[in-house]
Amino acid sequence: MTRLFLALASFIMVSTHAAWAGEEGVLGRQSFIYPPMVLDEIGPGLKPEVHLGLVIDRRRAYLLDIGEEEFSDKQLRPVRNVWDRIRNGLALPPLKGSLVAERELWYSHRKDLVANISQKARRYLFHIVEAVEKRGLPMELALLPIVESGFEPGALSSAQASGLWQFIPGTAHRYNLKLTDHYDARRDIIASTDAALDYLEFLHNIFKDWQLALAAYNWGEEAVLRAVQRNQAKGLAADYESLNLPEETKYYVPKLMAIRNIVMSPELHGVALAEIPNAPYFAGIDVPVPLDIQSVARMAGLPVSEVLALNPSHKSLYISGKGKPAVLLPADRIEAFAQKLSVYPVKVKQMNRAADRRLIRKSVVGFKFPEERPL
Repeated sequence: MTRLFLALASFIMVSTHAAWAGEEGVLGRQSFIYPPMVLDEIGPGLKPEVHLGLVIDRRRAYLLDIGEEEFSDKQLRPVRNVWDRIRNGLALPPLKGSLVAERELWYSHRKDLVANISQKARRYLFHIVEAVEKRGLPMELALLPIVESGFEPGALSSAQASGLWQFIPGTAHRYNLKLTDHYDARRDIIASTDAALDYLEFLHNIFKDWQLALAAYNWGEEAVLRAVQRNQAKGLAADYESLNLPEETKYYVPKLMAIRNIVMSPELHGVALAEIPNAPYFAGIDVPVPLDIQSVARMAGLPVSEVLALNPSHKSLYISGKGKPAVLLPADRIEAFAQKLSVYPVKVKQMNRAADRRLIRKSVVGFKFPEERPL
């Protein structure tokens, strides 16, 4: 009991000091180190450093739809993985209708589907959580790709929406996501995430309500504005649940809230989420020479499918070269790939010299070269 009391007292003292100290930054992760006397008493089984979850800055609480009275109810949780970081940042108010419960039941009956989506998410979710957290946005937004694409970056809808965040070509153009014969930025993990969060912040600035902003992300801001104006003209409430919405948009936010509830308590829904460490899955490396997907995979010691999953925006065989985005690879393969890349130009020169020697030998034994045509 003495050991437990010492550990608990240390945790409470430091976490009380750290809780809601948001004036130091927009959002940040807190940590503390147990005093030596506690470590000596409890022994080596206790990790000396403990990381705590999000700290929400009161100056940006309007982005989270959190009132001042709600701050006292927020509790920091120890962060063991990315799911914990998400749980600490969930901030949207609950929906009142039955649609959320219906969607929860739907996902609970499809455990394999949820497990498969969470497995795909392990490549991308840390990056998305970092981006959402840096902007001080509600962490529900990090779960939106589950609704949009099931974390499948190559997903393409009947409306020609593509990527994790399902941008249609028009919206992609508005947010500088390039579409060419060789490259589709809607499928670029980094570029599309930045664009999606830019768009969502833009929508929240219009509606001042995250549920309406999410409805507009699905249906379009002009359509939602017209629905709001129709209700206001009739003297009716103009919140998300009061609007006359198309079927897909009507279920859009309930789907997200159902996923949020499942992530919050997966064991209550009988769902197992893939373990996703609280660490970067991938890193980028600039590759100035043109390399095809097979060469990158071979140099990185990866299956081609893994390289494609991290670099789905390329339509051509070559995924690197001057003017192209950094190649994304698992973080633990970057160093080995960089070493092989450093000697790659030398190998190319050696291969070219060997090819020249073969041509010379062929010419010596009577090989006749075709006549060169003038340019």
